[in-house]
Order: sequence, then structure tokens, then C-alpha cells
Amino acid sequence: MISHDEGGGSWQRAIAPHLLRSGRVTLGNVTVGPVSQTVREDYGGISQWIVPGVNNSNKNYLPSEAAIRDIVRVAEEFRPDIVHVWGTEFFWGLLTGRRILSYPSLLEIQGLKGPLSRVFTGGLSLKEILACIGIKEILRRHTILQGKKRFARWAYFENEIIAKHSNISTQSPWAEAWIRFINPSCNLFHTELVLRDAFYESEPWKPSEDFNIFTSAVAPAPFKGLHDAVRAVAILRDRIPSIKLRIAGGHQRKGIRQEGYIRWVNKMIRRYDLSKNVDWLGSLSEKEVAQELVGCAVALVPSYCETYCVAFAEAMQLGVPVVSSFTGGAAWLAKDEETALFYPAGDHVMCAHQLWRILTNPELARCLSGKGREIADGRNDPEKIVLNQIDIYRRVLHANKCT
Repeated sequence: MISHDEGGGSWQRAIAPHLLRSGRVTLGNVTVGPVSQTVREDYGGISQWIVPGVNNSNKNYLPSEAAIRDIVRVAEEFRPDIVHVWGTEFFWGLLTGRRILSYPSLLEIQGLKGPLSRVFTGGLSLKEILACIGIKEILRRHTILQGKKRFARWAYFENEIIAKHSNISTQSPWAEAWIRFINPSCNLFHTELVLRDAFYESEPWKPSEDFNIFTSAVAPAPFKGLHDAVRAVAILRDRIPSIKLRIAGGHQRKGIRQEGYIRWVNKMIRRYDLSKNVDWLGSLSEKEVAQELVGCAVALVPSYCETYCVAFAEAMQLGVPVVSSFTGGAAWLAKDEETALFYPAGDHVMCAHQLWRILTNPELARCLSGKGREIADGRNDPEKIVLNQIDIYRRVLHANKCT
């Protein structure tokens, strides 16, 4: 049985079909959604239950007693050998950690809010942070500083979740270091990630005559570094007038619905006179993301903290040259100057320099592309990942029998 965080199910959805096709695993999935009561909605061979969502804060960190009873009932009905919890960003790990769900469990690390809270503001000055406050932020009490505070508060429960699990999976040495710091005695497993189908099925990247830079951001928050991407493009625009920064993510909204940070980024774009050099693409399907990647000249990952960075891995799988901040798990996906080009997080000048090198040096771009794709083909091979995942399940069950 798998339980996963709201909005964080893409990792689980990518590997689930491969696990089912192995014939060795039966999957039941429990998640939260916009429902008033628990409902069953099976999907693609997976038994699936959706429970009402909750406000994820330190004051309301568990669902209602009724929802908990439903989750326990679902588990009793499904009778899992293992509960595989995806992420520490929501309450699921508290249910297994506190033995509300008393089954052998495996905790999969996705994001870590504690470390992320340290860089939540993305290097913005106090003046810039205040400039991101609008009516929406005031009414919802959701300014950047309040967001940082919420992440820091959740770190208390995140640490509890990690400390109370004996079996934990991670995808990067950076994440492993944090897990060992919090829970030195746990059984720690290394996993890789199965990517979405489009990134295996798409034609690989070929050099582009256009100067398009592709980037994406799941969250409209400064720790994703969009402002650094814009500043880097501002540096390059005078040398490459046709340069384009193409941004994936449903961040452009009308009126009061617009996030203050995105509104501030839009003002910065106008201030630098970059309106013709920045395209907001909106929310894209996986096929559309793949199409954007194979058609760009370089992919940019400007984030201040990444536990793994799926966007980076997807770009490498397609052979797209990548420029990335050297931070967290992203730093372990490639080797600087061989399979990607790195720069210190927040250093938009160095970011611009690395982008310039790829945009103006086709041989460097082709070299990074070929070597990067070679690494990705081995690392993100679905068959190898599924075999490793099944072996991890067996080891968790064996460890549970021995305790």
C-alpha cells in the first residue's frame, strides 16, 4: 500500500505502472483530495482511496478522527505487507511513525522542509520581500516570511517522522546526510526515480538554432530562483537580443489571485525591458514539457534547494544541456564541466556566464548532451529501478521479521 502527499504523487505515479507490470506487486494507494468524505476511485490497476484534505500546519497536522478511522479501515481492508509513505511534507508519516498504521513501513524522502526553510527567501532583500506583499498575501496571511516560518515549524514534525521510521529511502547523498543526522540508526536505502513516460519515448535533444532557455517551477516561491533566471537573461539580452526564457508553471493569474512573488517578478521583467524575452508557458503536460526541452538550447535549474530535482533528471534523459545551481540533491545528478554546468545558488552573474558558454559553443553543448544522456540512461532505467525497489521491499519485510 502506498500513501503519498497531496500534489507530490508524480514520483509514485511514474513507478507504479512498472511495479504492476512486474507481476510481483499489488498496489493500493491512499491520498488526499477535494472530497467531503472518503471515496474509492481505482485507477490503472491500482486500488485507490481519496480522503478529505487537511490544512497542513502545526495546529492541524492530522486529518479528522473520521478520516483517520477511514484510513485505518482501508488498510485493514487492503491488508498491506508494507506501507510505502511518499514524503515527509504531509501527515502520512505521522500515521506510520506513531503506529496508527501498525504495518511494516518504508518512508520515501521527497522534499525536506526543514533545510528548505533556511533558503526559503531565495536571497531576496527585506525590501524585495516587502515588495512581494499584496492584498492576497495580507488577507491569507501568506507572505514570504510567513511561508518561511510555516516551513520551519513543520520541520518539528518532519524530524519526528524521520526519527520514528526504521526504513528510509533517498535518492541523493545530500538527503542521506540529513537523514543520518536525524536518525543515525535507520536502515537507509538508495533509490533512483522512474521518470514519466514522455521522457523515455520522446526523440532526444538536437542542437537548436534558437536561443531558448527552458525552466520550470512547481511553486511560485523565491526558493525556486525564478528571479535569478530573469536577472541572468537580463545580462545576456544585450549580447543575444533574441534570447528567450520560457517558464513552465501555472503562475500567471488575474487580479487578486496573482501571487505576490510572481507579480514582483513581472515588475522586474518590465523594469529590465524583457517582456519580449520571457514567455510564461502555463501548466504543461509531460509531453509538452518534453517538447519544450528537446526544442530549447539549454535547460536551467535555478533552485536554492533540491532533494533530487526531477526536472534536472528529465532534461538529462533527453540529452538537453543543463545549467544548474550547485545545491542539495541537484549537485549529485551530474558532474560539473562533464555532464552539466553548475554555478553557486543565487549567483545570477555566474549563471549568465554558464548559459552564455552553452548558447555560444555548439561543441560544448553537444558534449554535455551526449555524456549527460549516457549517465541518465543508466541511472533512470525503469527495469533496474523496479528490481531495486522490489529488493528493498523484501529487505524491509526481512528486517521486520527479525525485530
